[in-house]
Amino acid sequence: MKRTTLNIIAFLILLCLQSTSGSTLINQKDIIQKVESKSTLISKADIAYKSKKYSLAAIYFENNLKNRGDSTNQILVELADCYWQMRDYSNALRVYKLIQPDGNYELTQKERIRIAELYARNNEYNQAFKWLNGISGYQQKANVYNEVKSRNQMKKDSICWKLNFLNINTSCREFSPFIANNTLFFSSNKPISEKTKAFAWDGNNFARLWEIPISKIDSLTSIQITNKILNIKEATPNLRKLAEIYENSDNKPNQNSQRILINQPYHKGNTNIIGSNVKGLDKVRFNAGAISFDKNDHIYFSANYAKADKKGVNRICLMEGTYSTLGITEISQLPFGDADSYSVMHPAINQDGTLLVFSSNKANGTGGYDLYYTQRNDINQKWDSVKSFNNNINTLGNEVFPSITANNYLYYSSDAAAGLGGLDIFRIQLKDAIEGKSEPEHLSYPINSSFDDFGWTQDTKGTKGYFTSDRLNNNDNIYGFDYTSVVLPNKSFIEGFVLEKKLLNPIKGATLFIYINDDTVYIAKTDGNGKYRFPVFASSNAIIKAVDNKYISDCLTSTIVYEPQPKDTIQKVPRDLLLDKFGVGFVWKISTFHYDLNKSNIRQDAMPILDSIVMVLNAYPISVELSSHTDSRGSFAYNKRLSQHRADAAVAYIISKGIDAKRISAKGYGESRLLNKCVVGVPCSEEEHQTNRRTEVKVTGFTTPQVIQNNIDADKFKDGDIIDKSVLPKDFFDECK
Repeated sequence: MKRTTLNIIAFLILLCLQSTSGSTLINQKDIIQKVESKSTLISKADIAYKSKKYSLAAIYFENNLKNRGDSTNQILVELADCYWQMRDYSNALRVYKLIQPDGNYELTQKERIRIAELYARNNEYNQAFKWLNGISGYQQKANVYNEVKSRNQMKKDSICWKLNFLNINTSCREFSPFIANNTLFFSSNKPISEKTKAFAWDGNNFARLWEIPISKIDSLTSIQITNKILNIKEATPNLRKLAEIYENSDNKPNQNSQRILINQPYHKGNTNIIGSNVKGLDKVRFNAGAISFDKNDHIYFSANYAKADKKGVNRICLMEGTYSTLGITEISQLPFGDADSYSVMHPAINQDGTLLVFSSNKANGTGGYDLYYTQRNDINQKWDSVKSFNNNINTLGNEVFPSITANNYLYYSSDAAAGLGGLDIFRIQLKDAIEGKSEPEHLSYPINSSFDDFGWTQDTKGTKGYFTSDRLNNNDNIYGFDYTSVVLPNKSFIEGFVLEKKLLNPIKGATLFIYINDDTVYIAKTDGNGKYRFPVFASSNAIIKAVDNKYISDCLTSTIVYEPQPKDTIQKVPRDLLLDKFGVGFVWKISTFHYDLNKSNIRQDAMPILDSIVMVLNAYPISVELSSHTDSRGSFAYNKRLSQHRADAAVAYIISKGIDAKRISAKGYGESRLLNKCVVGVPCSEEEHQTNRRTEVKVTGFTTPQVIQNNIDADKFKDGDIIDKSVLPKDFFDECK
């Protein structure tokens, strides 16, 4: 079964941190002693790994890999799992790439699904498809990974959405927002007080409920998310080597070892925390979060059971209570779940308090975590029996974080339904969901992304709201959204010009490649004035590259801002794109190309210079003359012969590298083209003579290129095309960054 964010569905999603009760804890001192008593790195890693000390195990595994280089596939799988559990996705993918499937080792479906998700997070959808293809229950998602058209369809109304990064976000985790009483409620494991640290360890707290008046929430714009958020310095947190806290796997919601993150800006004495704790949860010992309200301020939330089972697993149950300005009172446990076998979590209640939806991993479900519901006719009655939604909602993966809106839509996230990657948010009419009719609607990009997106809440009109995503630094943050339905044909455009660099003449028919922030590249062409234009769908950073097969390409990066306006708007790029070319007669001089005295053979130090000429000829469709020149010392005839031999030798070297001999000629000019006064009889310094001893390359014409510039034929693309980034060379945009 796929973890897909069930690291999230374990610690922050499942709220599954372990109980701190007596005998169920693993003694850290004993573990360290056991580790140190072993003689090999692998033995130490094995003890740490089995004890869920993933950061420590990773160190031992990596040291073994570095010092011995004899790690087996099984060891690599365990090392990758360590990084997966710690949400260090780049290292997880690096290690998975080292695994070599063979007859003795075959990757499991769980591992293949993980690898596919890691590639999807990097927008490497072709690779994601290869790993997900053929896995039962995931084929529709794999097909989306394989089809640019399908992914573009998932961005059909992206122009309607505006996202905001909220000031409540910290380097800890903020997730599961809910709007009620003009207040935003959310879950977070940011610090509360020194006494409530998990395991009394100097690390994160358990996840608790927080609240803040919506009027006090500030936000950064979409562009500020890109340009400024890193100033918060909330990048990858430090991991304590012997920390007892970990992120559980998807099928072990709560055990005795725990994951701990030390998030640097938030430490003892920090005063930057925005919002306040919801009162009344003092007797809820561990995690509390993922809430829902009915119209009577009756609140439902997830929390750990009071006690762990015999194996030390502390599962999740559903709680209810009454909310007021004094906090939550009259707290009681709902009659669902089983502390010894499965969890129930993520409650979603309708406004009347008569329909409750939740997620559970109970036995005999469709997949890992499925959505269930229960009903009653009146809030004073008992709940009816629990029923599962049909397979139009539940998949072989995980369905989590349901919410019910005022207009009776069921929103939830799934990691196996066809989407852009990780957990994607879907919605369906609640009535249709119960009756098993219709297909859920996938929310458009930029709400959904290649990362994990979940925890939806909205205002009564459905045009503003909040959701959770880990698209920034793999950390869960809450984003605000504004939705504007575009009913008028008003559009926003980015516009610029492509010009010839020397004379600034417009270049007609140049191809523009516009790469924004996923795997999609938009194509535009210049008109007779050298002008190009393409539509803006969302605020973002963009790379714009101009290519014409007769010129040297140029590119720029630009911030694109989209704001819906009552009329068409045009945004100018920062500068014109200027394409240079080797025109006929263009000459470049190489004064550092040296020969030994009276010799014409190619010296070792001259070869890199000639190799650079080979690169130019491979890149551009030009033919050239390579000429050699001498100073005035020696006879005219001798200098002419010597320079011709030297030019011939250089041309022979270039031809030996695969350049067609028809594209390059050799010419020795001897001393006939001196660059200064140093003719025979005029005293000159050695430096002045050196100026005349040179090699020149002159463009003599155009020819069919041996290798098209950038390995791409720009002429085959049409204005308005949308292509997958994988169609282009991997380094196509590197020069622009």
